[in-house]
Amino acid sequence: MRTFVAVAEHGSFTVAAQRADISQPAVSAQVQALEGELQVQLLERLPRGVRLTPAGELLHDYARRMLNLEGEARRSLAALRDAQEFTLRLGASPTIGAYVLPAVLAAFKRQHPEVRIIEEIGATHQVAEALESYAIDVGLVESAVESDALASEAFQSDDLILAVPAGHAWASRASVAPAELTGQPVMVREPGSGSRALVEEALRALGIELVPFLEIGGIEAIKNAVLAGLGIAFLSRAAIQVEERQGTLVVVPVEGLRLTRSFYCLHRRQRRLAPTIRAFLELVRHAPSAGGEVQAQPW
Repeated sequence: MRTFVAVAEHGSFTVAAQRADISQPAVSAQVQALEGELQVQLLERLPRGVRLTPAGELLHDYARRMLNLEGEARRSLAALRDAQEFTLRLGASPTIGAYVLPAVLAAFKRQHPEVRIIEEIGATHQVAEALESYAIDVGLVESAVESDALASEAFQSDDLILAVPAGHAWASRASVAPAELTGQPVMVREPGSGSRALVEEALRALGIELVPFLEIGGIEAIKNAVLAGLGIAFLSRAAIQVEERQGTLVVVPVEGLRLTRSFYCLHRRQRRLAPTIRAFLELVRHAPSAGGEVQAQPW
């Protein structure tokens, strides 16, 4: 069709062949094949050049619109490809999204200001599902994920610690025994929370069955409840850095209890990753514990 349009607009097989950088016989053969397929004569051969038949004029109008539409489609796809190449879609579980990822993103944007970042917050299983369905490019989660489609890499450790408000009777204690937690107003995350499950399993191993005083959904909500004196809670060390420095929350060690977990970076198992994804993964691998300065890596 492109060859036919070239012949029609130049009025010559020779000129069309030169512009297309193919032989004149090849141009003639293509036009003849098109006429044979459509079973209609498109061009009238003249002693010098060619001219369109009525059928040729009709087809030329459609062909020109088809080629224009093809060009528009190619330009749109190229724009989309470029946009995707410079867009990074991230999924993160709540603690990482609120307290770890901001410093990483700040470092990444300093190094790669042209990249547009889209961030979604969700539970670990939601992040994994979004990654498997290609809704995001990279996932940062608080527990390991078993999936044949995803690669999982631990990139940072985090401690879950017992936090009490300043002025609490335990605030000046060097430590407390696990049995002392019984009867205390211990607030916990919502059912299904990975951090809650980790705390409950560890205490159960020490012979303590935790009976929650209050269940609260969301990290900030439970932290604010502790600050307000409503109770005490096991919180991520990453989530209370500011309050711990200010002295509004105090960390109280529980004897025999060490709750350390890993944060994991997830991406799809594939041989080629886009440059933006590779650069971000490299940055995450070099990220220090929350509160440290993150150094951006080159592409």
